[in-house]
Order: sequence, then structure tokens, then C-alpha cells
Amino acid sequence: MAEIKISDKTEKERNLLYIQNHLKCLSGHLGFSCEISNSGDRTLLTVNCPDYYADVVAIEINDKLSEIIAINYKYDFFKKRVKICGLRDVEYEILMASIISADLDDDKKYVFNKIKDEKNIYMDGFFNFRLKNLKNKWEEIVSYIPHYFINSQLKDFISYLLESKKKKVYIDNGKVFDNNYKRLKRCELLDGDCVNIVREVILSNCGQVELNGELPKEDEVYLKEYYGDKIIFSQRYFV
Repeated sequence: MAEIKISDKTEKERNLLYIQNHLKCLSGHLGFSCEISNSGDRTLLTVNCPDYYADVVAIEINDKLSEIIAINYKYDFFKKRVKICGLRDVEYEILMASIISADLDDDKKYVFNKIKDEKNIYMDGFFNFRLKNLKNKWEEIVSYIPHYFINSQLKDFISYLLESKKKKVYIDNGKVFDNNYKRLKRCELLDGDCVNIVREVILSNCGQVELNGELPKEDEVYLKEYYGDKIIFSQRYFV
């Protein structure tokens, strides 16, 4: 059996739960275990799998680890440094999701290449000591963000991000799916529970949204404002 261990501060346990929940979808098919345990101020995820599936499982884990760094760690990094006037709290959270999504694919790829050969990973230590170039890049981005931001600027920023996006996502009864109809749950790596559907769509890096079913009022308002004519209404929407 191959064993992979991932550890992080207990305050970031949700990151390990994010990996565990993803792996549970695979464990029934591949026959491996993934258990979480706590010791003091640390939480540990231990994955055991047959040797002949080890490479497949490691790729899945590293993909999620890269996502955690590129979303959750980046979110915390920016929230500590970006203090903005002019936006409502919900709009500030939308801005944070937008900043994350702008370089999400590149950030994930960079982290994946750094982490791919690791078997025992201390997430916080890995971030602090192995990803200095990434943190320097984020610091530079922070320096460009104005201290005063209004909703029209946020809308312009999101419109700019959408210009080159081709992928489509589906919103079906309040759940967001990618173009392979795989459920997206990246918003679990962010704080709060406001406009989760809109933030999930932003984090998907899509350029088009197909909508089926009603949305919570606040999500509906902001989705229409930022995505406008990029929203397609499913035929089932009108049934």
C-alpha cells in the first residue's frame, strides 16, 4: 500500500475536508481510504491506496492541493492586504473571487509543478517556504489594486476577465456544474455564504452560463449584472 499524508493548521481543516470529499467519490472505485485526524493545533489527512493506483490518486490529490493554494491561501493572502472603500461587503467578496480567478489556471499549474513529487506535505510550510515567487507575484498584484473601488469598476473588471473565456457552466437548481456536468464546489474554499452561486461561477473561469431553475434573489441580481447577455436560459427554465 502507498501512503500520502497532508497536514495543515486545524483552523484550515476545511481544506483537508475538501480533498477528502473529492477522494470519496473515487475511493469506492479504486479501493483506498482517506481519514482525517486531529492532534493539537494540526489536522492530518492520511490516504492509503494500492500501489498500482498510487500515481492516479497522487495526481488527484495534487490537483486539489494546487486548487487550495490558488484559491484558499490566495483568498487569505489578499483579504489581509486589500482594504477597499466604496464596495458593499458582498461586492468585496465578489471582487476577491474575481482577483483569484484572474490567474487561477496559471497559479494552479505553478503550484502543481512544485508539489507533484511530494508525499508528505505540510501545507502551511510548503506555502511559506516553497512558493516565494508566487507570493511575490501576489504582492505585486496587491500594489496595483486601488484603495477606492466602486461597483462600476468591479463590473468593468469582470467584463475584462470574461473577454477571453470560452467555457460554459450550468446552474441547475442552485448548483453549479462544469461543461462535463461535474459539480463545482470551489466556493467552499472561501469565507462567508453570500452569493455563493455567483462566486462559484466566477471561480469556474467560464465565459457563458446556462441557467435552469430559480436563484436566490441576491445571486440573481449580481449574475444578471455581471454576466448579462452571457446567460443562456435552458429550455427547462421555462417549463
